[in-house]
Amino acid sequence: MNLTFGYIRRSSYKQIENNSVEIQKSQIKNFAHRKSLELPDEFIVIEEATSAYSKRANQRKELMRLREMMIEMNVPRVIFYEASRMDRTGYTFVLDFYRPLMSKLPNLEIYTTNSDEPFNPDNEYNKIALLIAMQESEIKSERATSGLITVLENNEKIIRPGSKIPFGYKHVKKKLVPDENAEIVTFIFFLQSWGVSMHKIATILNDASISAPLGGPWGTSTVENILKNPVYTGKLLWHVHKNRKKTTSFEFREAHESLIDNFFVVLNENNIKLQNKYGRLDTPFLFLNKLECQHCCRLLSTQNASTTRNGKKYYYHYYVCKQCKYKLSANKVHELLIPKVFKHIDDLAVNDKTKSSTIEYLNTIDHTIKENIINVEKQLDNLASKGCIAKEHGDREYEQVLEVFQTKLLKTLTELVTSQGVLQELFEAVHSDLFFSRFNSLLKSELGTTETRLLLLYFVDKILVSSENPIKIMFKESPFASFHLTDAGQSTET
Repeated sequence: MNLTFGYIRRSSYKQIENNSVEIQKSQIKNFAHRKSLELPDEFIVIEEATSAYSKRANQRKELMRLREMMIEMNVPRVIFYEASRMDRTGYTFVLDFYRPLMSKLPNLEIYTTNSDEPFNPDNEYNKIALLIAMQESEIKSERATSGLITVLENNEKIIRPGSKIPFGYKHVKKKLVPDENAEIVTFIFFLQSWGVSMHKIATILNDASISAPLGGPWGTSTVENILKNPVYTGKLLWHVHKNRKKTTSFEFREAHESLIDNFFVVLNENNIKLQNKYGRLDTPFLFLNKLECQHCCRLLSTQNASTTRNGKKYYYHYYVCKQCKYKLSANKVHELLIPKVFKHIDDLAVNDKTKSSTIEYLNTIDHTIKENIINVEKQLDNLASKGCIAKEHGDREYEQVLEVFQTKLLKTLTELVTSQGVLQELFEAVHSDLFFSRFNSLLKSELGTTETRLLLLYFVDKILVSSENPIKIMFKESPFASFHLTDAGQSTET
């Protein structure tokens, strides 16, 4: 019995809906019949929506599976519809499929339905056929990419790319619409805005018997993928890959209904910065890196003297000034200070003047940032002029010095522009009461360690402590001071 395999490849998702597979199958079966070859249906391998132009042969799973089956079953024959179904790169099919098979099956016969002769990579006709297939793909790719870029640049029509639908959405008339899982996404962002770690979020969801996007348990990476996806703020991103080295990206805001306000993204990014600067959030030392000795002006360190006796855990936590050689009970410090801090926050949240004073604070920073942007741009223009003069005089050493300064200024400019974007989000959060509403009735809430510490980092500048004098709480001018926009607002004059 002269058994043979058949290979069918859909090159795109559009071909799933048309009769491409049926045409290929019919032609392959007719060819097998004409050549008196036996082709059982189970010997026909179908590669689903896989490009033979952007993916080399060894990246096509079904083609590689076919190769292994042919070797295992000692069947040295396979029929392709045409050369373009083999390969559109002109060489990877030969390297990854043909030559490895030939080394195992010396009597290998690979056919296309438009030739009675077996495929031979050294044959001039076959070389030309593969080159034509490659050229056709390059032309189609260039035409499709250029057309897509033109549409996106003209903003003619915002259509979401054909990719996996994000968790929390469904597709309705090519638009993303929130589904029954939208509240889970919102809940995930809410938890992270209060400093809850991704591992803890996954644990909370699993404890509540809430299924992950694929139906199994939640993991840290699944939570991370949701938190990093800009689609939930209503943004649509198009990444157009012109070739392996060049990608053009387009961003459309308000392309669909958002599940979370962009302020949550800004808030979460700031929470990470606070944690990097002051230490972990889930620590029993709530005032870690916030207590300063009034005598030596050094930050107090921490000491965990907890112990276990007779199977019972006893917790002893202390803040220690090693320079002045005294320590304070962490529990007593917390009992004394936390109610005072919460009272301060609660008063701010209900005070009518808080909103206007916060806006005034942000306006001051906004004014300084704008001035600095103008100043940096002037310095860049000045450097560009000096660079031209240095180039005319052939002074390469001076050119390189100027380039170093230019790089630094461009980095500063990027930081200033980024700060402007963050500042705009903060303005909107204050105007919409999105920020201060988070702290209403704070004194009545039962907050965990992470939430409490995060609040302290936002509102407390430092705590002045002493072994003799009363403790003094120094509050920040504004909770938005923790965003360190004043760093970007400092003078850039040189």
